[in-house]
Amino acid sequence: MHFLLHDLAAAVIAATLAGLAAHLLRQPVILGYLVAGAAVGPLGLNLVHDQQSIETLSELGLILLLFVIGLEMDLRALAGSGRQLLVAGFGQFPLSVALGCAGFAALGYGLVAPSAEGLYLALACSLSSTAIVVKLLADRVELDTSPGRITVGVLVVQDLFAILVLAFQPSLGHPAPGPIAWALFGGTVLVAGGWLATRFVVGPLFGSIHRSPELVVATAIGWCALGAAAAHGLGLSTAMGALVAGLALASSPYRLHVTAKTLPLRDFFLTLFFVSLGLRIPAPTVALAIPVTLATAFTVLSRFATIAPFLIATGAGRRTAFIASLNLAQVSEFSLVIVALGVHHQHIGADLEGVVVYALAVTALLSSYAIRWSHPLWLACDWTCGAIGLGRAHREHREEATCDRHAIAVLGVHRTARALIDRLAQDDPELLAQVLVVDFNLEVLRELKQRGIAGAFGDLASADTLHHAHLEHARVIVLTIPDMLLKGTDTRTLVATCRGIAPHAVIIAGADTPRQAEELERRGASIVVPAHDLLGDRFAALVRERLAS
Repeated sequence: MHFLLHDLAAAVIAATLAGLAAHLLRQPVILGYLVAGAAVGPLGLNLVHDQQSIETLSELGLILLLFVIGLEMDLRALAGSGRQLLVAGFGQFPLSVALGCAGFAALGYGLVAPSAEGLYLALACSLSSTAIVVKLLADRVELDTSPGRITVGVLVVQDLFAILVLAFQPSLGHPAPGPIAWALFGGTVLVAGGWLATRFVVGPLFGSIHRSPELVVATAIGWCALGAAAAHGLGLSTAMGALVAGLALASSPYRLHVTAKTLPLRDFFLTLFFVSLGLRIPAPTVALAIPVTLATAFTVLSRFATIAPFLIATGAGRRTAFIASLNLAQVSEFSLVIVALGVHHQHIGADLEGVVVYALAVTALLSSYAIRWSHPLWLACDWTCGAIGLGRAHREHREEATCDRHAIAVLGVHRTARALIDRLAQDDPELLAQVLVVDFNLEVLRELKQRGIAGAFGDLASADTLHHAHLEHARVIVLTIPDMLLKGTDTRTLVATCRGIAPHAVIIAGADTPRQAEELERRGASIVVPAHDLLGDRFAALVRERLAS
């Protein structure tokens, strides 16, 4: 226990310092965590005595990461996506793996265990990093552009392919009908069992405890652990079980709340996951230079060879195809998991793990600059195509992020918010389709749903809840609940949080006193409504009206 606490402290302190340095240098924080692991590991100061303890804890981060990814997946939206996304998404990974196997095999890398380095390099280099891409695009407000939507869609499809890889990975060393059939059977049982349990057990259970925020989160994490344990019992990856557990809850009204409350815990253990990978980084050698260069080059070039042609063939513009390919040109953190499991199953040697770690670091660094300068890079590419006789692209307007989210966000429902909704329904019912209500009362949300008003179950005191409700897309944010009814927060804090998330939105907040109104305006409220003054004016008008009659 003494060494565990010492090692954990060394890992967390190093991750904090390196993460801050990466943030100040405007580099991906994941790079900082990898550097932190290398610094406190055998390659650096050798401060961690028991790497296995850190790696065991870090697996919790991976399980929670897959659980949250499952929560955030919308399979119905994916199925209803356009032809461009479906063709590019489902075509990219198989084609990239095929090209990778052919290319790496031609360079002398094996495709069959125990020397399946070529196969694992092809798999690892065909997946892109959800964590890096979404963070970089969100910082540039490009998630809702056409290239951004296609990028995120391809990432979701890649996650689905990763599930298949995890399911079949134990059988890759000795492909045979029996193990493959068992993997298919186990995956089917896991998905079907998760759906049935959510519908008949977990769903009703959440319905009975939804008024207790702590119990909802604890039950969700327990459900995640049960999914991971069930997958392990079926001979599948625990990460796959966590992903299926998240998918099973993705359509429930508790998705937003569970996601927001799980994120801090996930981020802590996920930090340890990347630090543990850094601990395993081998010392840089000349022998590593060639495979790392090959993996990096294949990752970048394969995106343009396997994404852009599909998008152009299905009618996307050349600019959209170029930028979507550029966005996805990095190695995924999921690739590290697949390679680590490959070492565990003795399909490949441990040296390949170092190659993929270095390739991830290099491509993440390149992506941080490439995504930042995507438009100038596209202009340079288009000019080059014209100069060599391939023709310039038709002029495409640079698309800004478009909002297909709700324009009006009402945070919390009490008497005033109900009166607001009733008045909108009476005066302008079409506006109700643009309203999103965030509240912690499931009965209220069900009632509003019957009236055609969208609702999200979540805790207003959590900034993550507001982020995952996509508050940044709202044009108007309404806060009506008085401080005495808010739990864990107050109107002043909510106004400041909303202003940080949605800097251009109009924030309308209610105030009980003139002093509170001044404070809310200082915190960022656009309009402050003094509730008691309005009531006083109304009462005075009624008194004068009655006296005059």
